[in-house]
Amino acid sequence: MVVRQRQQKRGNASVPLAGNSQAAFASTADVTDNAVAHSSEENGEHQLPTGRTPDGKAFSVPKTRDMMQSLFNPLTPKTTFDLATLLALSTHMLVSLAFPLAAKRMILMTSFAFWRLCYNGGLGWILNWQSSRHGLVALFKRKGWLDPGRGGKIYVWLRGELEAKMGPDYSFESVPIEFNVWLLYRQLVDLILLNDFAAYFFLCSCYIGSANDAEPWHSPLRIAGGMILLAFNLWVKVDAHRVVRDYAWYWGDFFFLIEQTLTFDGVFEMAPHPMYSIGYAGYYGGSLITGSYTVFYISLAAHMLQFLFLSFVENPHIEKTYERPPLAVQVIKKSRTRRLSLPLSDSTDEAIKDASGPCNKNSIREKHSSMWRPDLIVFKHFDLFRASDILIVLLLTYSVGVPVCFMWITGYTQMVLKYAIVQCIGWILFRTLALGLLLKKQSTSQLITRWYIKRGGNSEEAFSSWRAVYNTAMIMTYASFGLVALAAYHWGNADYGSIVLFHTLGFLLIGFHVWSSRSVYDILGDFGWFYGDFFARDSSMLSLAPTDIKLYYTGIYRYLNNPEKVIGQAAFYGLALISRSQAVFALALLLQMCTFLFGAYVETPHMQKIYGAQVRRDSGIIRTVKNAVNKGIGQPVFLDSALHVESESGLLHSTASDSSTMVHLLANTTKPVRDILLETKDLISITTARIAEKTVPSELSKVDYPAFYSLKLLPGRALNACGIDRKKEPSAKNDGNKNVYYLGESIRVTWQAPFGHSRRDWIGIYPVTANFSNQITTVSSKGCYVYIHPDENLLTEMVVGDSVFASRVQKMVSFKANSGGNKEKRRGAGVIQVLQGESLFSSVALPFKTGTYEMRLHHGGTHAVLAQSRSFEITACDANDVMEALGDECALGLQSPHAGTGQANESDTLGMRTSTSRSADLEDPEVLSQALLVVVNKTFTVTDSHVIAPSSPRESEKYNMNEIGIHDVVVETDVVEPLESIHDVIAADNVLEEKQSKRLGYAIKAYFGVEFAADVLVHAAKHGATVYDVGKRIVEARKALSLYSSTNIEA
Repeated sequence: MVVRQRQQKRGNASVPLAGNSQAAFASTADVTDNAVAHSSEENGEHQLPTGRTPDGKAFSVPKTRDMMQSLFNPLTPKTTFDLATLLALSTHMLVSLAFPLAAKRMILMTSFAFWRLCYNGGLGWILNWQSSRHGLVALFKRKGWLDPGRGGKIYVWLRGELEAKMGPDYSFESVPIEFNVWLLYRQLVDLILLNDFAAYFFLCSCYIGSANDAEPWHSPLRIAGGMILLAFNLWVKVDAHRVVRDYAWYWGDFFFLIEQTLTFDGVFEMAPHPMYSIGYAGYYGGSLITGSYTVFYISLAAHMLQFLFLSFVENPHIEKTYERPPLAVQVIKKSRTRRLSLPLSDSTDEAIKDASGPCNKNSIREKHSSMWRPDLIVFKHFDLFRASDILIVLLLTYSVGVPVCFMWITGYTQMVLKYAIVQCIGWILFRTLALGLLLKKQSTSQLITRWYIKRGGNSEEAFSSWRAVYNTAMIMTYASFGLVALAAYHWGNADYGSIVLFHTLGFLLIGFHVWSSRSVYDILGDFGWFYGDFFARDSSMLSLAPTDIKLYYTGIYRYLNNPEKVIGQAAFYGLALISRSQAVFALALLLQMCTFLFGAYVETPHMQKIYGAQVRRDSGIIRTVKNAVNKGIGQPVFLDSALHVESESGLLHSTASDSSTMVHLLANTTKPVRDILLETKDLISITTARIAEKTVPSELSKVDYPAFYSLKLLPGRALNACGIDRKKEPSAKNDGNKNVYYLGESIRVTWQAPFGHSRRDWIGIYPVTANFSNQITTVSSKGCYVYIHPDENLLTEMVVGDSVFASRVQKMVSFKANSGGNKEKRRGAGVIQVLQGESLFSSVALPFKTGTYEMRLHHGGTHAVLAQSRSFEITACDANDVMEALGDECALGLQSPHAGTGQANESDTLGMRTSTSRSADLEDPEVLSQALLVVVNKTFTVTDSHVIAPSSPRESEKYNMNEIGIHDVVVETDVVEPLESIHDVIAADNVLEEKQSKRLGYAIKAYFGVEFAADVLVHAAKHGATVYDVGKRIVEARKALSLYSSTNIEA
């Protein structure tokens, strides 16, 4: 298949958010391996690139020295880090020379495992911490190690180390702390990576000569192949470093970003993430040279760890930084831009007009049911009650299940094998030749579409039927291959080593096939996967069609023009290796040939006709090989065939991290095993709670005046809706009624703590039955917590969208110290000062599930409980009351001093200031969409906290700091809601993550009584479903379910 779906591009760079937010510089170029282009040096002028820190500070990035030169050049001065690295490297050589063979193999194997885990586990954890929380930089800020006023001897030592490693263009004081921390991180990377390589090299040397070759010519052939792989690996690393330089080689964009035009060539056009994929070819070269299965499996395990590092560390950071910033960043940036561009009155009126005005139905294209029902992609999105899915199961049962049972019962393997081969040939010919002929006719004369129109259908029905037929043919091709491999599986008297090797290689090919297919589908989507451009030329013809049907070579298509034709049959060759069957290999070869014919006579002519000059002749791999040959020979042997698409070279740049995880390992346990695990978990929790209770006195004994810690919940809208006025009815607080809040509603709580309390004190929310002790918390808050009075040390890790710093001190009062903790302090103090403040729980800090909860105030980053709130309930109101209950909600955030001065506060719910009566007509899609807009906004609420430092007396007075007597930072918090009208798409950038879709599905079910599966909402958002579209769907569902319920009641 070829790329048909438009891949969204972004601009060169975006303005960073204020405060401690992370700047999201996007580029139209690929950022594989966090690469950035090397600095341009034109006309002999060298210009230092400009870097930018997460808070938006720009600086000139000094040139760094080569690691090999600084380490191994005896004339270069050595720092402490260099000496430590050289000392660690020398230990491997000593082990290799001093110990006997068996001992040094074990020692070096252990050493390699240690350094590999330090690389993928240790460096991965640090990078993930830095990416998500600015953790490493925040650590240096807290400790003051790079601060001349606080660092002391450590500062002097670190400064000397860095200045010795850098050139004359480096100034320790002029560069930001992020750059200096990155330089220190480089030293750790050098230590780990060099020792990782040394341990593997000496380990391989211990296994040289251990191979048992069956033929004399096997050895030179094996060694020659290994040397070729080693040379190729060296070229990949060198060429990759030429492109990315030290900045990306050492993960510089985890610390700061460089404003530069990205240019990718060479190895980056050959494979995705070349330093992690083909960059490990040397491992397998070493395995060939040694001829050792042990070295091969060690190399394979190390390579798999590297892919895990890529999937869980680099890919999320690449997506967040370059491709699609987190939802909080997008929402807050949009909110701040809107606040600056529109005055309060205009923005309010505009929002009300957009949100509550009459819906122009003619402006909304009717969505086909395919937008709500994801297609069956092999077995993904399988629906037990969909007729086509049931028929596929029956077809598999008769064509595969019955022959397997027959073979197992009777033992007639050869008969079943012949049947399976004939069946497999039939499905191969049907999938490639028969369906290829239909697509050819569809391309030239719209045969399938005309057929359906002639018989009363339309283009949507034609495309829908084609998708079902094509997916059935694909499933049956896979199943028939599996049946042949099962019937032909026979290894006889083969040695154990060969069996394990061939099975390993076979499963690797199957995994590679899964990865390539997922990568193709991620780029094409449903429309391209099912050859949608054979049925539609623009977005108005099919509901699944993208808004702009153009040709973009992104993701896996950056490297291969047609991945299915080249590597799309890898799994079938893997089955041939596993079964050791010539029949399976011959069938895989037949499918490969038929796929080539399909591409040559069906796809390519259609692509030329539709896209014309956009079609690329040479893939990235072919172009790289040609350029390498031209460069090696010194003259242009091959002409650059990409010149004819030079005008569209901008389309050849990827947006970010196009490959996904190779294989997702899912472990589905049976019900008895699950029950045992749950019982064990409960037993561990109970035991932990009982042990923890005995340690509480020692923790709480350090707390002064524990009696002055308290929590008090402020009433929510649900409680106010019950008509209780606490000012007029003081006894209401003792009537046993719990505080009640609506699902998604922000919760405010007032707290009290002595003046000298720990600045790491925090409040967590828990189900009332979760903890067994009132003195210590034994379960996780699952992210539902807030610090009551964060200081500068805590705020160093603050990032955009954080909801854990939404607290503020409001006043300070004095009490007589007649009770409390430490006896020494009680004797000397007659009056103590107590801080009183308010905390806000919103966004991800809220538990998004109905139930009864409590809040607990904990001491100093521990789980020792200082105070508890009354229990409160989170519930959902009736659908008719959504607008009245939540729609008029005003600022629940911690009000800034600007409140009431005419400036906009984003915690207001824009456009939701018009309420409806309890008898709202929810059968009208427009009315229900207004209520749904409120629910969606509450579901995806974002907390916008930013730090304000009251440095001047006027600012201190403005924030009440003079009265309180505190002169530190202030956190100002607003609650921002992402959507403005019912015409907005339910997800930013049409991307709804699974966690978000589950959250929205739960809210819709709680408020409107209609349940949507998570993948349905993801699919709908992907195809641009708006709030009105979802609301209309809910109206239809409520009507169908209410009619059924009415019939039951009458019966």
